[in-house]
Amino acid sequence: MINFLNALGFLTVIKIPEKFFLKKEQFSKSLIYFPLIGLLVGIAISLFYVAASYIFPLVLAVILTIGFEIIFTGGLHYDGLADMFDGVFSGKIEKNKILEIMKKSDVGVFGILSIIFSIALKICFIYYIALLNSKNLVTFLAVLIFMPVVGRLSMLYLFSRYGAAKKEGSLAVLFVSENNKKIFIISAFYTIILFMLGMTLAGVFSGDGAGGTLDWIHLKIGMSVFLFTFLFLILAGKFFTRRIGGITGDILGGICIIVEIFYLFISYLCIKFI
Repeated sequence: MINFLNALGFLTVIKIPEKFFLKKEQFSKSLIYFPLIGLLVGIAISLFYVAASYIFPLVLAVILTIGFEIIFTGGLHYDGLADMFDGVFSGKIEKNKILEIMKKSDVGVFGILSIIFSIALKICFIYYIALLNSKNLVTFLAVLIFMPVVGRLSMLYLFSRYGAAKKEGSLAVLFVSENNKKIFIISAFYTIILFMLGMTLAGVFSGDGAGGTLDWIHLKIGMSVFLFTFLFLILAGKFFTRRIGGITGDILGGICIIVEIFYLFISYLCIKFI
């Protein structure tokens, strides 16, 4: 429970009592709960969307939902996204100079544009997925709920695959341990089960299945989305870590955001064409 609370406190604006704080050497124990916190975030923003959609037109409901997500998570990962783009696309070659740019508190042009563009893409993809499922709210909510889950799972993959770019002064260092690969495998296993279960239930209750029977189309969509998103994560991880030789807190947050966007993109394509 303590590990779960620390993951909750780290990934959201929910404050936990100081008596439950983990010691620095214990931070990695909270990683296994990251996808579950993502699930809670997904459920929260989905409930917010349902409430907002009864009051506002679709496009405004989607915009407010993304705004609620940013507030609920404290905009933590968007800050990392901005720093990641500022550093990686700064034109610098030396690792230390790139890391120095990423560490600065001010945000450059690339950082600002990355935040604006990422939020715009999220709004657009969610809006058009909602349109495609205008008569199928359950499927849309399933996609929306698992968006933050996939993003948090991507962070565990990076921890399992790469070491910290800096040995000191980096948030990533606190979460690196010899158990990171094991944690990712366990987390990926339960995440896939939850995701496939969610898509299965979406197929059963969406009205597409005859008399509430299993709809294999939703399972096919779910498997396709998860596979292509994971392949994208592998490529993104290689691209954004090769310049600095590992991960930082900014890389983790930034890749979390772009993986969520790709997940929405591939979900839109699969729902539209499968």
